[in-house]
Amino acid sequence: MPVKNQHFTGRCEDYTYDGMGVVRYGTFCVFVKDMAYGDEGEIVITALRKDYAYGRLLKLEKASEGRDEPVCPVSRVCGGCQLQHLSYKEQLRFKEDLVRNNITRIAGINTEVSPIIGASEPLYYRNKCQLPVGVDRNGNPVLGFYRFNSHEIIPAEKCYLQSDKANRLTALIRNLIDEYELGSEIRHLMIRDMKATDEMMVVFVTWKEEVPYLREFCEEIIKSDRSVRSIIQSINTEQTNVVLGKREKLLYGRENIQDELCGLKFNISAHSFYQVNSRQTEVLYSKAIELAGLKGSETVIDMYCGVGTIGMIASRKAGKVIGVEIVESAVQDARKNARINGIDNIEFICSDARKASVDLVKQGIKADVVFVDPPRKGCDTVTLDSIVTISPEKIVYVSCNPATLARDLRYLAERGYETVTIQPVDQFPQTYHVETVCCLKRIKQTKETKADELSDTE
Repeated sequence: MPVKNQHFTGRCEDYTYDGMGVVRYGTFCVFVKDMAYGDEGEIVITALRKDYAYGRLLKLEKASEGRDEPVCPVSRVCGGCQLQHLSYKEQLRFKEDLVRNNITRIAGINTEVSPIIGASEPLYYRNKCQLPVGVDRNGNPVLGFYRFNSHEIIPAEKCYLQSDKANRLTALIRNLIDEYELGSEIRHLMIRDMKATDEMMVVFVTWKEEVPYLREFCEEIIKSDRSVRSIIQSINTEQTNVVLGKREKLLYGRENIQDELCGLKFNISAHSFYQVNSRQTEVLYSKAIELAGLKGSETVIDMYCGVGTIGMIASRKAGKVIGVEIVESAVQDARKNARINGIDNIEFICSDARKASVDLVKQGIKADVVFVDPPRKGCDTVTLDSIVTISPEKIVYVSCNPATLARDLRYLAERGYETVTIQPVDQFPQTYHVETVCCLKRIKQTKETKADELSDTE
């Protein structure tokens, strides 16, 4: 049994779900950050649990083929990226295996997982960045990223996942925060940067409503980059991990910016959920529409619709679309988006998926296809049961969490839906996150099957 601070030499034999290396020490699994499959090195035990331990790589003695040199100098301490030490080929292998293992272990189904679709741009792909702001131990303002498993802010000159424009704007704002000593006034900085339209949004999340020099900030930002179309102050007075507050003040320009996706225009506000990788989102959503197999007359329900992206793309090949979203500002954006694009066969309901699905069942709404794109926690059983009651021919499930996806696929399998396609898409290079789109089909019972079931109950 290992003890804390013990040194040993080990070889990485596997990965955890979040990309840490798994190294064996006797019967113990030691989880070590920054190790690639096949790496060998000197490790120190940093923490012990009942059946496993955590360790830190002290010295790499033999590098594997899957290892790569991180481009970011703070990647080992920053909590933003977990896989920069892996080659991109190895990152894709890890993510495809992660999906496959969850499907096999949790869902218990035999559907083959398709080869993962990688990104053409594994760096500088994010259209949104959120950076915490605070003060260091000496009281100096600091803006950067949280240290791995910590709320300590690590200063970073640039982020290799953000665009060059966002990095330049971040550097300017960092200097202004330092100059005006506002590290204790501003909580977070959020920047949205849409390449297709060349429009940017800046959001200052503040502890209180009255913050000095924000107007001066606006002037400097506008002077620096004319593509900034919106500057917003979000007031968040609560002690919470939620970044954005409930109240907003428009400091400059419009309340939203616009992006183009799959040939459609979308308005995006500060609170709107919108995929952070626009190029890969087109790949993901195009695959989802392809799997739906729409012919032009179907009724479609788009659960967790955000600003209406999937539903509006589907509307071009469907008879009618109903979008469901709990965030009111996103629903307002979705309705505007439909008008902007001249789409009149779609409506949006502001409600949580659970209540909306129950209400749709009560109204007798039947759908041919249901798109489901839930948050990481997946769907609750009430929502899934209501979808089953709606009885669509197909369910197209888009997920950012292989574990909750597998759990929900198993639940739907027990209620008559067979998973026929599982397609991973790398939406988030350099991180352990992976998007997956699945197609499920309702199993039609034959007369013989029904007769057998009746005989079994007699």
